[in-house]
Amino acid sequence: MAGLAPAVNQEAPVPDSPGVVIPNEERGLAALTHLSGLSGYVIPFGGVLVPIIIWMVKKDSPVVSAVARQAILLNVIIFVLLGFSFLLWLTLVLIPLMILVGCALFVAAIALPIMGAIKANRGMYYRYPVVGSNP
Repeated sequence: MAGLAPAVNQEAPVPDSPGVVIPNEERGLAALTHLSGLSGYVIPFGGVLVPIIIWMVKKDSPVVSAVARQAILLNVIIFVLLGFSFLLWLTLVLIPLMILVGCALFVAAIALPIMGAIKANRGMYYRYPVVGSNP
């Protein structure tokens, strides 16, 4: 049959980068753990508290606990850098730099967890740039 598309195996990870393969039973939780860092936009300090809770509950899973550590570290570093960039508002000259830094941090805080969740759902471990850790 010429019009039928070949079946796609949803269980196999997409081999676009070598690294740690997430087992099938942990893929959903790993993806949710990446996205849990975004909960800080809904719940105050949720971007840190939710990954801490997941990390404490899933200490026996090296992949999920490593993803939770990354989510915690990313949110803490973004918070510290935003606090530091807020100091730039005290000078008139550095206000444009603060706006650029704030926009870059906002994009990173949204894009990195989403990219990590997509990779985790495919079965690949995603290491955040600069703040990432290996399981």
